[in-house]
Amino acid sequence: MPKILAFSQDSILRKSLSSLLRMNSYEVSPFFDSNKAIDSIREEAYDLAIIDFPSSNVINHELITSIHCFQDLLPIIVITDNNKIHIAQKAIKNGATTYINKPFNPDALLLTVSLTLSQADTLIENMLYRCNFQKNHDCNFLLSSSDCMLKIYTLLEKISRTDLAVMLVGEAGSGKATTALKIHSKSQRSEYKFCKIDCAALPAKMQESELFGYVRKIPPKKTQNIPGVFEKNKGGTVFLDNVNTLPMNTQIKLLYLLQKKKIQLIGSSKMINIDIRLIVGSTHNLNNESGIEKICEDLYKKLSLASISLPPLRERRKDIPEIVEQFIAYFADMNSKYIEISSHALTILCEYDWPGNIEQLKTLIKRLVSANETGCIISEELPVELFEKSPLEVDWNKITDNKLDNIVPLKKYLQMQEYSYMEKVLEHSGGDKTLAAKKLGISLASFYRKFQENML
Repeated sequence: MPKILAFSQDSILRKSLSSLLRMNSYEVSPFFDSNKAIDSIREEAYDLAIIDFPSSNVINHELITSIHCFQDLLPIIVITDNNKIHIAQKAIKNGATTYINKPFNPDALLLTVSLTLSQADTLIENMLYRCNFQKNHDCNFLLSSSDCMLKIYTLLEKISRTDLAVMLVGEAGSGKATTALKIHSKSQRSEYKFCKIDCAALPAKMQESELFGYVRKIPPKKTQNIPGVFEKNKGGTVFLDNVNTLPMNTQIKLLYLLQKKKIQLIGSSKMINIDIRLIVGSTHNLNNESGIEKICEDLYKKLSLASISLPPLRERRKDIPEIVEQFIAYFADMNSKYIEISSHALTILCEYDWPGNIEQLKTLIKRLVSANETGCIISEELPVELFEKSPLEVDWNKITDNKLDNIVPLKKYLQMQEYSYMEKVLEHSGGDKTLAAKKLGISLASFYRKFQENML
């Protein structure tokens, strides 16, 4: 039963409001005194607060602020006179959720209460979902609160409940293996084994035998079945990264496994029943001209029923501060340290392109935390490559003036060249500053700052 705090200094309104809510299965705590209302908020948990604003009462505005000091997510409905809309607007600016005018229709009030409670529940569920889904014992998961990643989290939650084969697409280090592990841990197969295999690391002649197993001949005329990855992990989940590196005949056997739940050991005519969940990974989308030649078309169709694309870290720059904070906290705890990072060092981390994505960032943070003895990571501790821009294919002979008639200071010359090049990239990007900054490998804020500095 939702518990509601009702505050009004109008005794008639307070009693009628309490009666209406109780008749509709709400538990109500009515208050006339604001101090007692605040004391109650401090001691008890409420689902909703309804505050009557008869006039521009400073006490009522302070009550809203006080409520959120103790229960910051508590939704608040304000009741105000029909000709006092500005009071309601000020109340909402101070933290109220919505308002209703007096005199109000009972049904309208009950509908407002129901909708407000529902919206509050959804907000809290989303917050808990973000927190719970990102928890991971080895601090490897895709830490983020951005909208694009939240969509991926939601999709993972849905896919985890099924037994579909899954295809993960993302650059090296973008989190394919840990995403596969998260799917396994949230699935009905979590009690069984999880196995990760990098197909590109398997010798070409051993790929098929490693996966499907084989029959070994033992002199004089005996044989021994050697189980492969699939048979060893019955009931569990197998993640095959770089699946497109497998030869076509092996891919066809994978398709048969997905369709029939059976495999055949190399050198045997006997079929073995295999119950596993298959998750595959690739560094690029297999459904394109360069990739379709390396993947069995029917296998691709089977895998693409549940496909997830993981964005590279350079496309999630606003997530980097949160990820860095989580990694620092994790590795500092492992080393029994308390470590911070300077704003300048964090800015450099945010502006770097991270070709190795999250794994590269994680490895760097681990090394920085382990080596740090001051309690604060500063820019001087960062590796030199983080200060270098991504290699740009520029013909410097074309943009360098070979005539030295007008010599200017080197710094001024470099600024002129930088500004000229930025202008060309901006023009090439159709005037889109965000796209130009992305092409240059810098943040949008850095793009604006450099542009303004060079214009002076």
